[in-house]
Amino acid sequence: MRLGSTRFAAVLLVAALSSGCGYAFVSAGALPSDVETVRVQAAPSDGGDPLLTDALVRELRQVLRWRGRLRPVGEGERSDATLIVHLTIDRTRAIAFDEFDDVLDYQRTLAVDAELSRSSGAILWRQARIAASRGQAAVPGAVVTSSSAFQGDEALDPAALGRFDNVQLGEERRAAARDRVVRDLAETIYSRMTEGL
Repeated sequence: MRLGSTRFAAVLLVAALSSGCGYAFVSAGALPSDVETVRVQAAPSDGGDPLLTDALVRELRQVLRWRGRLRPVGEGERSDATLIVHLTIDRTRAIAFDEFDDVLDYQRTLAVDAELSRSSGAILWRQARIAASRGQAAVPGAVVTSSSAFQGDEALDPAALGRFDNVQLGEERRAAARDRVVRDLAETIYSRMTEGL
């Protein structure tokens, strides 16, 4: 009797750990081994920013080149599969305010639906609402120049912050946040696609 309850407790523990911790067991090689080349395309978007979808397609092609498992191909070339991304969310919202209710920080969120299919139409992978978010400071006092994000991939010199007015800084931060969130989203799409998540 005691052995049975120990087994039951072990099964419950494994179930709790595998379901609640955010990890999932993934089979090795989620994509078929014969898929080596991929054409990346953006689906037409109603009223979306075409420059943003172009940037995402370019970044996805770059991620494919960097990772090496799949090779991106151009529009006129033959491919084993086509990855189509459809931008569903492009939202910027205020997330932090000062005592006068002036905005200190914004958050940029992008989300897409993505589908990888063979030229025959057979769907290899599909995922809805893949999202990425990045924050952006709206005023010089809200920029944390000692943060890893600022020091890691920022082109802005900390000494130059004082020369920007709030509008100039906001535009510069908006562009930097857009580039970072596009990069994050491309990496997430690639990871989920190749892992079959």
